[in-house]
This record gives sequence, structure tokens and C-alpha cells, in this order.
Amino acid sequence: MKVLFVFSALVLGSSIVGAGFALAQHVDQRNWRYFPDMAKSVAYRGQTPNPFLAPGQALLAPVAGTIPRGAQILAEDPTVHGYVQAGLELHSPFDSGEPVDMERARTIFETYCMICHGPNAEGDGLAVQHGFPRPPSLLFGKALNMEDGHIFHLVTNGFRKMPSYASQIEPRDRWLAIAYVRHLQENAP
Repeated sequence: MKVLFVFSALVLGSSIVGAGFALAQHVDQRNWRYFPDMAKSVAYRGQTPNPFLAPGQALLAPVAGTIPRGAQILAEDPTVHGYVQAGLELHSPFDSGEPVDMERARTIFETYCMICHGPNAEGDGLAVQHGFPRPPSLLFGKALNMEDGHIFHLVTNGFRKMPSYASQIEPRDRWLAIAYVRHLQENAP
């Protein structure tokens, strides 16, 4: 009886030690995973049917009124009222505490604005030379009397033949382009 007890204790102890080695966590190997379907769900491609969603499609429009994380909603009203409000409420974030990076401002202007407005903002860009309607000069007339918020509104929402650049130019870069236009206005002959 004593031998049976010692033998069973030895078998039990060795099985516990063996299981400990078999199930031990190793830093260079993944741990055991139970129910991996909870961690990795079935992914649906964007245009394929999805039986689990109400309309049966994988892509759904965002809920109305949602704002992406980190997004700034500025000059969102494309109407004339929005234009007037933008002139009153929106102001350039650059001041003596945060000066304008003129090199970056020039790059933004040359990338997005120069194609129509030209290198000196006179409205003589390459698109105009190839038949696109001539935009107004930004050095004279109405452009001089516009507030920075007005120009920001126009760049954000577009106006007449000018398209909206809201999806292409980040808000901070729009302000930089406006600062560069102001620089050109100050240095105009």
C-alpha cells in the first residue's frame, strides 16, 4: 500500500512538473490562445455583401454629425452667410508667438495655388495659359480688403470655378497659404 502511494505521488508530481514545462510561458514564443475568433474576426472587403449589417453591405456611411478624431471643423457652411461668419470669426493662428514658416507657406502656395493664380498671384498661372478661366489677381481689388477668414472660407469650400481644397490641404497649411498671399500683397510693386 505504501509503495502504491509513493508510486502514485511520484507519477502525480512528475506529471505536474512535466505539465509546467509544457505549458510554461516563453518570451520568444507566443502564449496559448483560446477562442482566437474573438481576437481576430472575419474581415469583409469593402464592396462585398455583409449579412450581419442591416443594409447588407460592409461599407457604411458615418453617423451624421460625427467628426474624425483630431479634425478641426472650420468654415463648414458653404453659403454666403458662412462666408460672412468666417470673416468675422476665423483668424490666422500665426502671430508673434508663433511666426509663419514662409518656406512652407511658399511650398503650399506653389503646390496648390500657383497653377491658376500664377507665381506672383496675378492670375496668370499655367492653367490660365491653357484655356482655364482667369482667376482674379490676389494683389489688387477685393483680395486686399478680404479678411483672412474670408480667404480661408473660399479655399475650404471653393467659389465659382475654384474647387474646394478642404480634402487636399490641412487647415494649418491653408492658413500658411493665406500668409504667403499676404506676403505677396505686401511686396507687390
